[in-house]
Amino acid sequence: MFTKIVVTAVTGGLAYLLTGIADQPEIWRITLAVFVAGVALMVQFLIDVADRSRAVIESVSTISEAAAHLAGAQDRLGGDSLVRLVESAGRMDPAGALPRLFARRQIGDLADLLDGLRSGRAEHEGEDPDWLLGLTESAGSSIDATSMTSFDRHRGFVDEGEFWESDLGLRYLDRQRQAIERGVRVRRLFLLTEDATDVDQLGKLLEPHQRIGVETRVLRPENVYFLHQSDLEDFIVFDQQISYEFHTAHTLKKNVTPLIANVALVVDRRLVEKRRHRFEELWDAAKPREDG
Repeated sequence: MFTKIVVTAVTGGLAYLLTGIADQPEIWRITLAVFVAGVALMVQFLIDVADRSRAVIESVSTISEAAAHLAGAQDRLGGDSLVRLVESAGRMDPAGALPRLFARRQIGDLADLLDGLRSGRAEHEGEDPDWLLGLTESAGSSIDATSMTSFDRHRGFVDEGEFWESDLGLRYLDRQRQAIERGVRVRRLFLLTEDATDVDQLGKLLEPHQRIGVETRVLRPENVYFLHQSDLEDFIVFDQQISYEFHTAHTLKKNVTPLIANVALVVDRRLVEKRRHRFEELWDAAKPREDG
């Protein structure tokens, strides 16, 4: 407002001085100066109104675009969770900097997950128990898993050591039990290394899975198709739509167990179909073996 007053005064003063050069009567000089100042003030207000109108239009456009995205997300993901997310974010304590920063990072991770699923592949550094357990809880028809298994603790396989007795292993088993109770077919194929020859250890490994109704088979190296011998990975195919895959890090010392470098969710249809086909090949190759 101060700027508008200054511009108006300067414009009126200039008009007054210019009319003095033309030797106009005083009343006309004052009248013209007031008129010019008024025009200048009106132009400034019109420019301000135009800027505000443009901002309002852009805001409305942004809101409309956001509403369109929200409507599309509600159709695909369900509205209740999205509404809760927006409401909860809006009610967060504005004074809590750390909670807001943490929540922002979580929402960013969720956005990365959705972008990955949309593009065909989402990755997470290290393990992500929420992905594994969440997919098991969400499965509606089938869970087909391979488990590369060694009784050597330093191979870096998921099943080595005491995974199935760990907190995550037990929670995973329980989610599979619940899935089976609601009609999901769960198959687990144990791919044994050459050193996994202890019958008692193998029986101990299979027992908790068989107890909850998981269909189990054991495949030894000599029964794996020769072209697949050097191309084996751990993966889990959920409902034949998502492949959950493990990738372990490398170590230089043979007595150091490699960590899981990252996990990936693959939804690309071609790649998921490739995993599904590979599982069926390996499962059939294990047919002559005792199912446990």
